[in-house]
Amino acid sequence: MKTLADLLKARIDELGFEDIKDFARAYQVPYELLRKVISNGHLPKDSTLLFYAKQFDMDPSDLLQAAYRQKAPEPVAHLFGVRALKRGLQAVTEGLRTAPVLGKAACGPWLESYSVEPDQFEPVELADPDAFFVVAEGESMIGGNILPGALLLVSPKAPVSNGQIVLARRGEEEFTVKKYFRKADGTVILQPMNPEFEPIIVTKDSPSTVMRITEVRMKV
Repeated sequence: MKTLADLLKARIDELGFEDIKDFARAYQVPYELLRKVISNGHLPKDSTLLFYAKQFDMDPSDLLQAAYRQKAPEPVAHLFGVRALKRGLQAVTEGLRTAPVLGKAACGPWLESYSVEPDQFEPVELADPDAFFVVAEGESMIGGNILPGALLLVSPKAPVSNGQIVLARRGEEEFTVKKYFRKADGTVILQPMNPEFEPIIVTKDSPSTVMRITEVRMKV
């Protein structure tokens, strides 16, 4: 039985893309969530599957069936084919740009495994198709009015300059939110906005990336 990841990866290959990120940019699919679906076997909600069906030009019933069979206990997995066809087959809203909420990001030390429930979507005006939200956790950025629970819109395409707030990534699964400063020798200082917290120093030979946070939304 082909998994959801198998179906999506096969379609990406069929469309002539060797790299998932290249495909995501070309077809306006948020990369971080797609990576977790294909690489980590995450099973998204129906609304996400319908969005993928539209962007990938695939039959939504194929994706729904695959996901529901994987979610179901093995002895009854075969029962979910017909049921999946009847669930959520509504058109994806035309012209509505959304970005996924991928989980929590530390406002403090590096936070491992930030993705907790990457199926919530929020409307955005940002044109970056790779944009996504993270939820602030911790108090190291309260001086910048970034409180625990705030939604932070991250734009991987936006240029980053000294003094801007960023989501910094170390490796694949460690993240932190800080104010960014780059020194002439290539050293990066990730500065908290709370005097009770120490800055994080990233040397130029330590692999890491930073992505600019372009909007802060407080959840009511």
